[in-house]
Amino acid sequence: MSVVLSILGVVGGVLLFLLKCIGILLLVVLVLAVLLMLCPFCADVLWENETLTVKVGALGITFPVFLYPAPEKPKKEKKKKSKKKPEEESKSKPEATPRKKAKLTLNIVCTILRGAGKLTKAVFGALRITKINICLGVRGEDPADAARSYGKLNAWLGGALGLLDRFLYLDFEQLRLVPDLGSDQPTVEDRVSFRVTAQAYAIVFTALRVLYEFWHEKVLDLFL
Repeated sequence: MSVVLSILGVVGGVLLFLLKCIGILLLVVLVLAVLLMLCPFCADVLWENETLTVKVGALGITFPVFLYPAPEKPKKEKKKKSKKKPEEESKSKPEATPRKKAKLTLNIVCTILRGAGKLTKAVFGALRITKINICLGVRGEDPADAARSYGKLNAWLGGALGLLDRFLYLDFEQLRLVPDLGSDQPTVEDRVSFRVTAQAYAIVFTALRVLYEFWHEKVLDLFL
């Protein structure tokens, strides 16, 4: 009897230890998930010398994820595909019964538009565009053409940035339009760079609310 009790005690101790390890791992995963949601996502965008580079990360640390134009990759030899046997081709696949799709009603359309509006508002409200650095050179074949181009670009850029400033948080470090009157040679290096940050938890929370509304109003039946 004492041997059985001792074995049960050992097994219980092992199970308790395993449960504690699982609980600690789940707690660590939960803390990391909360930190990732609270820490702002950031992306650095740089356009210079006709090359676009995008770096993505968090906590101010970014890593390159996109480069255009992309460097050429070495060509790989394509393997010849084996021909299918006539017996396999003759076998016909069983036809699946078509699924009945839900009908599109006015209530569903209103729900989709309402959800899209909430999600768009949450995304624009969470975005922060900082460290904006714009330096553009304006050139032309003659002084008059360069002056016209400078005026058009100045008016267009000012209006566009003013419109964006009504919906997005913009923080400029440099905004320069350099006129190069009477010369069509590039004496100024064009450069546009900025950083995009966003609090993920606000977007995720709104997306979950929108998905719940779509599920409650049976909007998802149109796509599933």
